Amino acid sequence: MNYIPTIKNDREEMLKQIGVRSINDLIVDFKPLFNEKLDLSKPMSELELVEHMTSLSQKNKIMKYFIGAGSYNHYIPSAVNHLLMRGEFLTGYTPYQAEMNQGTLHAMYEFQSFICLLTGMDVANASMYEGSSALAEAVLLSSSYNGRKCVFVKNGLNPQYLEVLKTYCEAADLKLSNEIDENTTCVIAQNPDFYGNVENLKYISEQAHRINALFITCVVEPTSLAILQPPGNYGADIVVGEGQSFGIPVNFGGPYLGFMGVKDFLLKKIPGRICGMTTDSKGNKGFVLTFQAREQHIRRERATSNITTNVALMALASTIYLALMGRHGLINVAKLSYSRAHVLHNKLRGIGFKALNKKPFYNEFIMKAPEGSSENISSNLLKNGILGGLNLAEDEILICCTEMNTVQDIESFISVTKEAIIK
Repeated sequence: MNYIPTIKNDREEMLKQIGVRSINDLIVDFKPLFNEKLDLSKPMSELELVEHMTSLSQKNKIMKYFIGAGSYNHYIPSAVNHLLMRGEFLTGYTPYQAEMNQGTLHAMYEFQSFICLLTGMDVANASMYEGSSALAEAVLLSSSYNGRKCVFVKNGLNPQYLEVLKTYCEAADLKLSNEIDENTTCVIAQNPDFYGNVENLKYISEQAHRINALFITCVVEPTSLAILQPPGNYGADIVVGEGQSFGIPVNFGGPYLGFMGVKDFLLKKIPGRICGMTTDSKGNKGFVLTFQAREQHIRRERATSNITTNVALMALASTIYLALMGRHGLINVAKLSYSRAHVLHNKLRGIGFKALNKKPFYNEFIMKAPEGSSENISSNLLKNGILGGLNLAEDEILICCTEMNTVQDIESFISVTKEAIIK
């Protein structure tokens, strides 16, 4: 509990919710269980075990995903996992500077370079834990930079990110505000936002800078950066987001990959690690950790963050993915995601859905199903192996397409949906 930013009342409320009086009540004595004979099946040979596991695996359903909301189903080239599983990289131990090898450092450097290219930022760190905490860390960075305590969040931020942000703000004595004024430390906008809307945020960037606040852009679906204007071009001081779309599968909620890029003047405030390229005494190119905001050997009072490391393996997966895809490959992914989403959007309008996006959208959009039909539609789609979007409220559904959704998949979606619409 020492590392959880809660007060006594918070802990008492959590314990009450789960029906125990104290933290000690959470500890169960398992010793009596070992006195009983466990009901285990007979041992199997390797052949029998393989057959048994294969039969279990065949019960899994291969779903067609039309849901996003912060996690996106993109194609991952097989080379990503083959390289990622090499023993040089796949380790349970975090390599610190004294023994960190050149391969790991080089990969971190390339990851940073990719993030800078995509976001239009001057500096990027070697990764964060995931997108929501990256956003929260960006707010802490803003407050440490200008000393202000109010945070303005533009409508459309992922609700889960907003919840994480509230927790961080409460622990850091910051507060969310409904207006931009002289007390605002930063202005946050997600683009594309949670509902898929895309807009030029230069106007809100100008509002933030007019009162010397920082402007933070949050990018949760980063493949959009292949065809949309980089946030650095419309005035973002900090760009954060989730890198899961870059070579990391949708895997029961993790592990994910946060990223953060900043303008030059925030270099010494950025959390985590920055890897740089240098030369040794003989003139050979090499890589080193040039900046660490908080490590075991840095004084706590000078630390700008509690982030002490980075998710190097996930960053490596994204680096391999981006290197394999290249500029044109990533653009193709983005264009396919965009076009397939718009095809589905038009077809849904043709069968009675109402379009709710008032602005252009990338690969995600919100629609209102015919009255009283949303639950029936979702259930019917699921029975047919289709995860059909996120039900929000009052027949509103958030739907997503990526390059993985074929024209045939879209036709199946429409066919099953038509059958499920309540007349």
